[in-house]
Amino acid sequence: MLSDSLKVFITVADKKNFSKAAKALNLTQPAISFQIQTLEQYYQTKLFDRINRHVKLTETGELLLEYALSMSDLQSELERKMQQLTGHVKGQLMIGASRTVGEYVLPYVICKFKEDYPDVDVTLEIYNTKHVEENVLNRYLDIGLVESDIRNKELFFQDILSDELVLVVPKDHRWAGLEELSIEELKGEPFIIREAGSGSRLVFEQALIDAEIDVEDLNVIMEIGSITSIKSAIINGLGVSIMSKWAVRDLEQAGMAATLRIKNLELKRPFSIILNQGNFESEACNKFIRYLGEVTEKEIFEHI
Repeated sequence: MLSDSLKVFITVADKKNFSKAAKALNLTQPAISFQIQTLEQYYQTKLFDRINRHVKLTETGELLLEYALSMSDLQSELERKMQQLTGHVKGQLMIGASRTVGEYVLPYVICKFKEDYPDVDVTLEIYNTKHVEENVLNRYLDIGLVESDIRNKELFFQDILSDELVLVVPKDHRWAGLEELSIEELKGEPFIIREAGSGSRLVFEQALIDAEIDVEDLNVIMEIGSITSIKSAIINGLGVSIMSKWAVRDLEQAGMAATLRIKNLELKRPFSIILNQGNFESEACNKFIRYLGEVTEKEIFEHI
C-alpha cells in the first residue's frame, strides 16, 4: 500500500540513512529500498540523493515529506476521533524512557494500562535522557519519560512523579547505618558514575556545580551505562554510587545495600512526560498520559 511506503519514506527522511530506518521500523534494508523505489516509480522522480552512507532529500523529496507528514497527522486525527466515538481504543504506542523510569516505573504502569486497553500495542524502548529527547523530536516516539530537566523548546513536558538520588553503599560498608555524610568525606571513596547523557549524571553534576564542587575532585574509578551493572559493582564492594531511590529499593529490601544522603547537595528531581508539540497525539497516547497522571507513587513503589 502507498501509505506503508510513505511511512518508510518519512522514517528514511528523518534518519537520513537506510540501515537506521530499517532498524527503527524492524525491516530489512532491501525492504526499505523497495518501498522508496516504489514511491520514486509512482511519482516518476528521484526522492533522495545518496551522499556517502547518508541520504539527503531532493527538492521533490522535500515536497513529498511536507504532504506525507500532513497525511500522517490527518490519519492519526481520524483514528482518534473514530475511537472517541466508538469507545474502542486501539493502535500502536511507542514509548521511550530513560533508564531509571523505564526499568523500574513503567513496567508496572504499562501492565496495568494493558488490562484496561488490551488492543493497544505498546512498545517500550530504553535509552539515556538525551536519546529519548532526540527520538521524541524526530517523531519516532509518541511519548517520552525522562529523569532530568528538558531544555528544548520544541518539547512539551509535564512532571508526573518525584525522585531523589541517594548515595548507595554495600551493606557492610563503614557508612551503612548513617543518614548522611559530607561531600568532603565522599571525595576519597572509589566512586562509580553513570555515562555521559544520563539523567542521573546530569542532576548529580548540576548539584555539584551548585555546591561549587568539581566532579574531578571525586575518585571516579568506573563509568557505567547500566544500572544493573552499577548495582552489581556496589554489592561486590567495588565502589559506591549515586542512584535513584526507585532503582535501589530491591537492594535495600534484600539487605544487600544501604542508602544515605549527602549534606548540602540538592538531589531531588521529577520524572517528566515529554511530547513533541508538532506531533499529533493518538487516542492511545492521550489515554496513557491520563493513566500516568492517575497512578500514585505509593502504588508503583509497592510493586518494584
